[in-house]
Amino acid sequence: MPMLSHPAFGPRTALGYVTGGSLLCVWTLVWYFTREYELNRSQWFWVAGLFLTGVTFIFLGLILGPLGRAARQSELPPQAALNAEAIIQQTAAAHPPAVVAPANAVPATPVAPVVTAAPNTPAAQAPPQIVPAH
Repeated sequence: MPMLSHPAFGPRTALGYVTGGSLLCVWTLVWYFTREYELNRSQWFWVAGLFLTGVTFIFLGLILGPLGRAARQSELPPQAALNAEAIIQQTAAAHPPAVVAPANAVPATPVAPVVTAAPNTPAAQAPPQIVPAH
């Protein structure tokens, strides 16, 4: 299941939105409170726009984290299917398939018969068995 090997997009993206929105709000407020002159209409437009954009990013980041986790959960197969698949995998691992050579396979090199005794020597005799007395 390659889908399970990719981390969820929600936490990383949410962290980016919250961080970016917070920095945008902080630097807009720093500029607003450290200026030494009155703002004209277009400057108010930019101050309010940048501040509200930062607030929107923070809001989206706070919503996107749980939303991404919920979406990730909904992409997963049902728990019953996961349990059944786990049982199938365990059974397959316990009983590996037999490896059988194809019927038309020809050995690469001829195999010579193994000779265990020299041609003119008697065959080795089995050692005598000792039977304990009762």
